[in-house]
Amino acid sequence: MNDESTSGDSDITIPPSPTDGQSTGDAALRPGAGIASLCHWSFLMAFVVPLANLILPLVLLNTLGKDDRFVADNAKEALNLLIASFIIGLCCLPLIFLVIGIFMLIALGVCLIVFPIIAAVQTMSSTEETPVYRYPLIFRLIK
Repeated sequence: MNDESTSGDSDITIPPSPTDGQSTGDAALRPGAGIASLCHWSFLMAFVVPLANLILPLVLLNTLGKDDRFVADNAKEALNLLIASFIIGLCCLPLIFLVIGIFMLIALGVCLIVFPIIAAVQTMSSTEETPVYRYPLIFRLIK
């Protein structure tokens, strides 16, 4: 019998796969991006763990934020969203008697679910050149 028929796949070369989940030619992912995204994911964690959206950004700001500016900026942005949404929610409470406050609180609730998801996904996939995600429609008290 012919031995060459059993070893016919020796001519196939497989290119090396990229490491760390990065494709070749892309910029490197930012090192603290996963930790920084926890600040934004904390808004969804607050549905299970009360006050997680306050505690987690504060802890990350005061621990890892001292060494990593990207983590600190994301924690400040998450805290600004929390403060702004609290103030907007307080302003909507008296408007409930005019019925428009109900719709404004529903819109605020939707924004507090959608915007942190967008921010967390963009933060996790950020590179060194990517700026910090800025929440739209809020005022920033913490700079």
